[in-house]
Amino acid sequence: MLKKQIKKYSKYGVGIDMSKDWIQACISAMPLEGGIKILKVKKFKNCPSGHNAFKNWIEKNRKDKSLSYQIVMEVTGVYHEKLLYYLYDAGLNVSLEVPSRVKKYLEFIGQKSKNDKLDGIGIATLACERKLKAWKPASKHIRELRTALRHRKSLIQSKNQFKNQLHAIRTSKNYSDEAEKSLKETIKFLKAQIIKIETESIALAKRDNELMEKVNLIANSVKGLGLISVLTTVAETNGFENFNSSKQLQSYAGYDIVESSSGKREGKTRISKKGNTHLRTGMYMPALSIIRSKVDPFYSLYDRLLKRNGGIKKKALVAVQRKLLVLIYTLWKKNEAFDISYYHASVDENKMASL
Repeated sequence: MLKKQIKKYSKYGVGIDMSKDWIQACISAMPLEGGIKILKVKKFKNCPSGHNAFKNWIEKNRKDKSLSYQIVMEVTGVYHEKLLYYLYDAGLNVSLEVPSRVKKYLEFIGQKSKNDKLDGIGIATLACERKLKAWKPASKHIRELRTALRHRKSLIQSKNQFKNQLHAIRTSKNYSDEAEKSLKETIKFLKAQIIKIETESIALAKRDNELMEKVNLIANSVKGLGLISVLTTVAETNGFENFNSSKQLQSYAGYDIVESSSGKREGKTRISKKGNTHLRTGMYMPALSIIRSKVDPFYSLYDRLLKRNGGIKKKALVAVQRKLLVLIYTLWKKNEAFDISYYHASVDENKMASL
């Protein structure tokens, strides 16, 4: 009886497509003669027991332990974070990819259909073919700051929810004094908690003098931006540690543009929203404040897009948020304050060059 021939590979790759409840995983391998072979595909629950089962599944199906391999997962809001830290703590090599780069790679290899399983297979192929930078967690200080500021965001969302309920009760036919009193007390409590967590967050940030100096430099030079907004951006991006371009940052935040066109049909463009929702939320209020105060260069951009899109405010507002995020990134990397006179000089030079 002939023995089954063991296929020889040069490396392994593991691809993960994440969602709130599930981990769609795929293990691929690169045969010595070339190409990519899909070895295993499986779905796991996105919970502690599922994370452990996933790790054991990888080890079981890596027949040759001497071969190198990397795990690649796509950034999906916050759903990937617990698994990411779990795998890192287990000593596994994990890389993060922004959705736009994954999408371009899948298009490059000719993957036209889209579902969780196919995405997992495509990302596993990417993990085998490309050598990516290994992910490393932010410092304990940054993680604590991020947690505090995310809690602040949750408190604000709760406060707004109760304010909406209060408005509904006051305008309802079935008005209730007791309900109104209870809601007022809850809102007052939440406001106090928001002030408290903001104070604690600033105190926490001040532990790092260099970080705080750079944050103040940016916050004090852009009218309407605010200290908390800059701190949120820095905490969510780990001080832009893993970003080499503003395009990478836009994709990570979900501000990258998605176009739906086919043949002669020109579809509408929109942002992907496949990224860090905390960054987008963090840019919303500063963008509103800047527009109300008519701060340039943001307001001129808003006004121009408003006229171009027939008065549709949402698109113009999103463009301001994206520009504001890119500005924070640029100033942080250059360690500079925003200089509006320098901006106007650059605009004038561009106008002269086009004449």
